[in-house]
Amino acid sequence: MAQPLSIAVVGLGSAGPASATLLARQGHRVELFERAPACEPVGAGFLLQPSGMSVLDELGILEPVLERGARIERLHVLDQQERDLLDLQYQELGDHLFGLGLHRPVLLHYLLAAMAKESVPVHWNWEVTGARRESKGWILESATGQQSRVFDLLIVADGARSTLRQRLFPKGINRGYPWGAHWFIGHNHDTFPTQELYQVVNGTRQLAGFLATGRKLEEEHDLVSLFWSLKLADDELIRSQPLQKWKDTILKVTPRAEPFLAQIEDWSQVLTARYGDVRLPCCHREGVVILGDAAHAMSPQLGQGVNLALQDASSLARCLERFPQSEALAQYARARHFQLAFYSFSTRQLTPWFQSDHQWLSPLRKAFFRTMQYTPPARKFMTRSMAGLVGSRMT
Repeated sequence: MAQPLSIAVVGLGSAGPASATLLARQGHRVELFERAPACEPVGAGFLLQPSGMSVLDELGILEPVLERGARIERLHVLDQQERDLLDLQYQELGDHLFGLGLHRPVLLHYLLAAMAKESVPVHWNWEVTGARRESKGWILESATGQQSRVFDLLIVADGARSTLRQRLFPKGINRGYPWGAHWFIGHNHDTFPTQELYQVVNGTRQLAGFLATGRKLEEEHDLVSLFWSLKLADDELIRSQPLQKWKDTILKVTPRAEPFLAQIEDWSQVLTARYGDVRLPCCHREGVVILGDAAHAMSPQLGQGVNLALQDASSLARCLERFPQSEALAQYARARHFQLAFYSFSTRQLTPWFQSDHQWLSPLRKAFFRTMQYTPPARKFMTRSMAGLVGSRMT
């Protein structure tokens, strides 16, 4: 490594704290800026893939994360008549591979612990609204008029609704999806399988997903995350109607959910998730690089957002360790291009098959997955895609 750099990281999602930790470990002077006033236990459950776990291992936090998560062995998708549509199992890639259902605040807790171990300061309640380039580096500007010191390198990792992306990387695509999801995290009560992502679909307009999510930091109950497909334009109307009507709609698709849904007593317990498609022609410019959802937000159909963000952080750290800053960012962009392009393209193509008004896609979807599942090379490729291994450094 050349002379240590002073580095500003904006955003406390996944890519931000992971990159801050790895770069501080290399001897760089890293500071992280976060708009939230404090660490808050919010966020849905998500599926951590082997590709993401490899980065947590690199960070030294995989073991405690595994203790709080739910080991996922299988992706199981059925239609409303409970006929198999898709059944992929991690063990087909090797007995050592599996997914991990996780409560998002659990991951953040251990990412913060890793940063603290490397003495990375976090500037809470520091909403970055702008950044300007001067002869010696980058200066951050806040919503309250504050200015940071000068940094050699700026890492933008402030999420899908990034403020800095609009200012520093104005070219590209930033498109919101018309479909999102209602989500809720509750106790399993032995309702759903504890080692799989269980989904039921009815055409392309209705999808119920139930992901075993492990345990919260302060609890020992097994959790399940519900994701119910939603056309965002209908959200206000749906919420104006009795909660039981919403439950009944889900129960028509998957009756076994009744004891789980009984935990929901008020609309305030059901949150709305919105998704977007972000694509940039280039992820870096002089002295600045953009990571994670800020650079490549996508629909969660393949469940790769956190995993790709963690791999961004690991790849950037490797490039800065091996190359001077003037070369490292271009090397990073080349290293990440294939995997990010693959998952971005695949997600865009797959999303209408599960969330759209194109009901005519249903029989095509059934025929496609039936053919792919019973064609060994295609099945293996689908399973590798699920595990986040396409384009990954893992074999």
